[in-house]
Order: sequence, then structure tokens, then C-alpha cells
Amino acid sequence: MLTAKQKAFADYYIECGNATEAAKRAGYKEKAAYATGSENLRKPQIIEYIEERQKQIEDSRIASAAEVMRYFTLSLIHI
Repeated sequence: MLTAKQKAFADYYIECGNATEAAKRAGYKEKAAYATGSENLRKPQIIEYIEERQKQIEDSRIASAAEVMRYFTLSLIHI
């Protein structure tokens, strides 16, 4: 189970791709942000959460077969 700060860190890391910046945005002390970010990226539960969220984001971007067929059907109607 992730703490609120760890979850925020992971979400910000997915958004910006920078562990130090993600740590700062998540509310970790600025002086320790580099070390905390690096440390967080070595924690298995945080890595797992990041991988799951990235997969969810990727899956949501992929059109289903029905969506593709609907798009092509509507495109053909307008030709």
C-alpha cells in the first residue's frame, strides 16, 4: 500500500518523467528531492504502481475494434 505522498510522487513521475521534480511536486523536502526521488524509484510497490498506471493510460489510448469500425463507417458515409 502506498502512502499519499508516494502515490502523488508516482503520478507526478508519470506526468513529468523526472524523479526529482516529481518528489518536489509531491511535497517532499526540496533539499532531499533528488535522493527521495531516486529512492522511491527503487521501491517495488512504487514501481508496480507506476507500471500499472502506465498500462492503464496506454490501454485507454488504444481504440477498440468497435471504435475503429464506427470511425470508418462514419467516414464512408461522408464521402
